[in-house]
Amino acid sequence: MKLNGIFARLIITNFIPLVFLSMFMSFIFFNIQKLDRLMKQITLVEIPVIEKTDRLSGIILRQIEFREKYIISADTDFLRQYEEYTDSFRKVLAELDAVAAGERKLQALAKLRTAYNEYFQAEKVYIRNGGKGSYVPSVNSVSAALEDLRGVAASKREKALKTSGKLVEQVRTEIFVFIVTGGVLIVCLAYLNTRSIALPIRKLSENTRRVAQGKYPDHIGTGGPSEIRRLSEDFGTMVRRLKESDELRTEFIGNVSHELRTPLTSIYEASSMLKEDYFINDRESSERLLNIIETESKRMINSVSNILEITRLDIEQDSYNIAPVDIGRAAVSSIEKTAPIAAGRGIAVVSDIAPDLMVYADEEKLSLVFVNLIGNALKYSGDGSFVKVTAERKDSLLTVCVSDNGTGIDSEELSLIFERYRQGSNRSTEYKGTGLGLAICRKIIEKHGGTIWAESQKGCGSRFFFTLRCV
Repeated sequence: MKLNGIFARLIITNFIPLVFLSMFMSFIFFNIQKLDRLMKQITLVEIPVIEKTDRLSGIILRQIEFREKYIISADTDFLRQYEEYTDSFRKVLAELDAVAAGERKLQALAKLRTAYNEYFQAEKVYIRNGGKGSYVPSVNSVSAALEDLRGVAASKREKALKTSGKLVEQVRTEIFVFIVTGGVLIVCLAYLNTRSIALPIRKLSENTRRVAQGKYPDHIGTGGPSEIRRLSEDFGTMVRRLKESDELRTEFIGNVSHELRTPLTSIYEASSMLKEDYFINDRESSERLLNIIETESKRMINSVSNILEITRLDIEQDSYNIAPVDIGRAAVSSIEKTAPIAAGRGIAVVSDIAPDLMVYADEEKLSLVFVNLIGNALKYSGDGSFVKVTAERKDSLLTVCVSDNGTGIDSEELSLIFERYRQGSNRSTEYKGTGLGLAICRKIIEKHGGTIWAESQKGCGSRFFFTLRCV
């Protein structure tokens, strides 16, 4: 995954809000834990302490009530009830020991226990004497200790409630701030992320419209994520190819115009001279004019044939008559077709293909491939040189080679020569063409399921290869 790609950008822009959310949730969690501790302190400590001190106040009053009833009536039932309330007081006091926490509450609880013990001892003496000759025990110290303990718990409860209220308000504020800040952050990140993607696409769209108008920008640099940059580079390559194709098409039209105009002019001039009986008594000159008409007619027919052939190959889909073909016989037949050109320049064209070597092919189209390759070799070979056709079988594949010792091809042009309208930079004015011959060859061979390529060095001749499936 590239860090500058669309996916990486989306991950990063989603990761930032995630980090922000994590920090916020951690802060909220911390405050909620703090609030939870306060609530536990209130519900498990302060409220139980307050409730138990209130209960103790009620118990001590009931103790006094049943003590006085016993003193007055000497009824043992009242004494028994007094003792039950005494036990209840001690149990509740023990429960307070379990829930009371904090230095102030523990001090108040110790003070309460001391005051109650003193009060209980005085009560025992008072009850034993039947209330005679003894002072009435005072509960004021116990009540004061209970009020002190209750006050400490109530104070702690109020403080915890105020703190929890502040925490709740703080959490509410934090949630609001998070929603606003998070929304702004998400909008900003979405804008930046969308802009980094949409802006390059908009530039690419503008360049597309320019290309549609027939304008070819020299540089298509959109920037942005790696996927869009790669798309931009591919689009730039396509634009360059379109521009080259446009230039080649213009050059092709010029070449075709020349190819057709020149022979037509020659035919017109020669036929005019014959018609006007310039050489009526000069048979040799008349024959020379007829030869010009014949040669230029063939040249024009060849150019038109190439144009028609490449067009037909583009349109046709399954018109190939594939059958076993003797490749050696097809090569010899093609050599014979080009023999007049070779003989005129003293170029030897030979076939070194073993007899009865059969391949699956359309014989007519295979012959066209040979004629184009041999004709191409003749164009760029010097007078008195040679062109050789060979074939080598490997397993079920046959590789055919048409080689010459002509001018050769620049290495930069090797990958382009099979494109339509392309002509080598070393072409001569004598053998101008349409630049369709090799494109036709590639089209035919690829339709046969084979491949075609060239090997060459400047000044060292060329070798053209193509493969076919053996029988």
